[in-house]
Amino acid sequence: MNLFIICSLVSCSNDTNESFELGKNFDRNKMDTFFSILEQENLGMGSVAIFKDGQLDYQNSFGQADIANSVSSTAQTKYRIASITKTFTASMIMQMIDENSLTLSTTLDNFFPELPNSDIITIENLLRHRSGLYNYTLEEYGVDVLTQPATQQQLIDLFIENGTVFEPNEQALYSNTNYALLGFIIENIDQKSFSDALRDRITIPLGLTNTYNGGIIETTNNEALSYNPESNDWVLAIETNITLVHATGSIVSNPEDLNTFYQELFDGNVVSQNSLQTMQVVVDGFGIGLIPIPFYQKTALGHTGLIDGFQSYAEHFPDDNVTVSFILNGVSMPANDVAIGILSIYSGLEYTLP
Repeated sequence: MNLFIICSLVSCSNDTNESFELGKNFDRNKMDTFFSILEQENLGMGSVAIFKDGQLDYQNSFGQADIANSVSSTAQTKYRIASITKTFTASMIMQMIDENSLTLSTTLDNFFPELPNSDIITIENLLRHRSGLYNYTLEEYGVDVLTQPATQQQLIDLFIENGTVFEPNEQALYSNTNYALLGFIIENIDQKSFSDALRDRITIPLGLTNTYNGGIIETTNNEALSYNPESNDWVLAIETNITLVHATGSIVSNPEDLNTFYQELFDGNVVSQNSLQTMQVVVDGFGIGLIPIPFYQKTALGHTGLIDGFQSYAEHFPDDNVTVSFILNGVSMPANDVAIGILSIYSGLEYTLP
C-alpha cells in the first residue's frame, strides 16, 4: 500500500484564451451549491478556504469529520495534509541555509554517511527530488507495518536496504525518502524534535494555531478521521502511523492555516527573498518544496498530498495574489476534479455542477 503519493492538478482539457481574474465577482451561491452536491451525493467531504490579497474570501466545510459519532466538519476541523508537509520542511531547511547552518551543496554524508551515495547527494538534490534514493512509500506494506510506529534508525536502515534508482542529479523522480531525511537533518541541526522545530520556526511565528506535527488521530481535538468510498457510502480508512511519514507527510492542519502559511511564505515572511526565489525555480517539474500547478493559462505554486483517505491541495497564484487550499477526508470523485470545480467557479468560468 502506498503511504501517499503526489497528485497534480492539470490544466482543463479544453484550453481557453479567455482572460480571467481569480475571485472577481464569483458566484458564491454556485460555490455553496457545489459543496452541497459533494456532500449530498457522497462525492466528497472536507473543508476549503480561499484567500484573496491575504484575506479570507471564501470558506466552506462539508460532510463529517467523524461519521460514527455524527461530528460535522467545521472551519476548525484539522486534517492530515500528507505531502503538503514538504513545503513546511523545505522552508525550515531554507531558513537554516539563511542562517548559514547549511548550504544547498552540503552533502548527506555530514549526517548519514552510511547511506548510498551520501558523499555526493546534496541538500539541493534532496529538496528537488534528485537524490536517486528509492521512494520507500512505493512498497506494499501490510496493516501490521502501517499502523506501527517507526524510529529514525528503522527508517534509515530501510533507506539503506532500498538503495538507489539513479545517480544523484541525473534526473528528478519523486521520492518521500528525500524529505524524511531532511526532517532528520532539521532535528540534527536544531537539536530538537521535528515537532518542536516546526512549532518554533513556523507555527508560533506565523500564529498557526491549528497546525502541528501529527500523532494518533484525536477526534476530541477536532481532528478528522479519513474514509474510503464503498457502495455510495463511507468506510473508515486504515490509519497510517504518522511516524512512518516523518517530515514528508506528517503535519496536521486546516485550509485557513495552510493559506496563511503560503501567503506568508510568498510575502517573504518565512525565508529570505533569495531563498524564496530559489524555491520557486522549477527544474524538471519540481521547485523546492513546491510544484507548479497549472489552471488554463495561470500557474500556481504549491503542493498536494494523499495519505489513507485524506487528499489535499494548497496552491498560491502569485499574479492574482490568491491562495486556495482544500483538504478532503473522504472523496469518491477525483480530487483533481474538485480542484477544477473550485477554481472554475471562483474564476467565473463556465462550469457544469456534478
